[in-house]
Amino acid sequence: MALFAGCAAPVRTIPLAPKVDLGSMMGGWYIVATIPNWFERGMVTPYDVYSLRPDGDLREDFSMRSGGFKARLRHFTVRDHVLPGTNNARWQVEILWPIRLPFLVLYTDPAYRYVLFGENDRSLGWVFSRTPTIGEEDYREILKRFGALGYDTTRFRKVIQLPEQIGQPGFWNDAIH
Repeated sequence: MALFAGCAAPVRTIPLAPKVDLGSMMGGWYIVATIPNWFERGMVTPYDVYSLRPDGDLREDFSMRSGGFKARLRHFTVRDHVLPGTNNARWQVEILWPIRLPFLVLYTDPAYRYVLFGENDRSLGWVFSRTPTIGEEDYREILKRFGALGYDTTRFRKVIQLPEQIGQPGFWNDAIH
């Protein structure tokens, strides 16, 4: 195993948000942009609600519709572990015990209107917002932040939160009907 580990290309560690106020992270967040990936294909209205668990970890309630606005609303509850010594910026999402996936807080807007999440290899990224839409100027600034972190910003697509967004340029319309 050690032989194979030496063959892997090193992944440049991504800078994290300097300090994340967990109290400000609590509550509801719309997922308004993402790098398209197979597990979110066709989703509309993705929404996350974070709450603090008694053990100090986070409860994440995720809801979305798959394929369109007439689809059944699906809900999932997962546990997010905030890793100690990371200023609350390095999380692990436990989708199914014992499987934990990295979920890194890369930036928080000072007023916690937006949060940028990602991974070290920069293959996945998400923009969370307190509102279902964001202005173009804010979106361009968010993409600049991702670009400064080494992301290919041309890969990001806005996520459909409202029916009128279907078919609009810049939105991820794959498998929406």
